[in-house]
Amino acid sequence: MTRNSGSPEPIESQDNVEQDARNINDGSSHASFETLVLEQLARIQNQNDTLKLRIQQLEEDQQEFYLDTCKKLERCLRSSSQGTDEVGRMREVFKEIVAIMSGERVRFLDHSDENVTSQDAANMGEPQLPGSNDLQSLHRMQQAAIRSGARRSNHPNQVIKQENTELWQRLNHPDFSPPSAPPVGASRDDEEDENIHDRAANYRLNRLLKTVQDLAREYFEGLQGQPSVVALERRFGPSWRCKGSERSFFAKRMHIIQRIIDIRDNPAKYGLPADMTLKKATRVVENMRLGNNSYHGESTRMTLNQLYMYLAKKMDRPEDYSLQLRNFARPRRVQLFEKRQGEHIEFESANTHQDADEEAMVATSPPSGDSRPENESPVTAPV
Repeated sequence: MTRNSGSPEPIESQDNVEQDARNINDGSSHASFETLVLEQLARIQNQNDTLKLRIQQLEEDQQEFYLDTCKKLERCLRSSSQGTDEVGRMREVFKEIVAIMSGERVRFLDHSDENVTSQDAANMGEPQLPGSNDLQSLHRMQQAAIRSGARRSNHPNQVIKQENTELWQRLNHPDFSPPSAPPVGASRDDEEDENIHDRAANYRLNRLLKTVQDLAREYFEGLQGQPSVVALERRFGPSWRCKGSERSFFAKRMHIIQRIIDIRDNPAKYGLPADMTLKKATRVVENMRLGNNSYHGESTRMTLNQLYMYLAKKMDRPEDYSLQLRNFARPRRVQLFEKRQGEHIEFESANTHQDADEEAMVATSPPSGDSRPENESPVTAPV
């Protein structure tokens, strides 16, 4: 009984050991699980912190980008407003130019007192009364002034005077001459300004001029009964040549005029004497037109248009400028006609010689017909 009763004790101890081992394994697995969970939580926390930092950095970057974009837009708005203002000013300037070229503002522009001397200014500032020989006309003008003053109450006291004639006579045009009876009211001033402007606006450069002397006379002095181009430029500016054809024709004429002025101002540049006057400079250019040139390789009597092309294309040479006419050449059309006529004569002479040579060859060659003797019978070909 004692043996049998003591036999289950080892079995119970073994079960306890297994139970303890099982408990130990369960505890270790639970601890490892907790450790794993803690590690995952720590990693998630680190990721969250990193994401927060990145989001904060992105917010700062977006804010900087927004501020930079706002600054750029502000600068663009300022530049666009400045460009709009500049375009507006350019449009105003363009309107002024168009108005001047079309003649709408000529009556408000007065170039007559530009580049005047002190004596001219003094003469303009000191008008003089008419002489004793104009007493009757002066009396009539005074009576007319009194009658017009009675009709217009805003001009109670009118003073009739005669402007100085020296400056007006320099303009070399009958329309620019001083009026013997100046206008009493402002309306007559406007009418005269409009009439002068109309006459100047309708002036066209003379297309029939043939010589450089006539061209210089038209520019500096004015043709008979016509204004000079200098007077028109001084008084009206470029508005009197508002048409495109007049502007291009004026530019061609001015090319020749500027060469005359350059020869007068700088004679040493062209190998000419120092005492060069406007008349001598004009003669130098006229001699160039008549024959002191090499237009297309030979001396030619050029037209004014050909002279412009000769100077504009810089075909002139230093030896072309001379006060002496070395060769009175023929016109270009005559040279071309003679050249074509000579070529035609050469062609006809060559054809004549060729025909004579052919006739001689025909005369010396044997006849092409049957030239066998009479007693010789023709040879028949074998069948």
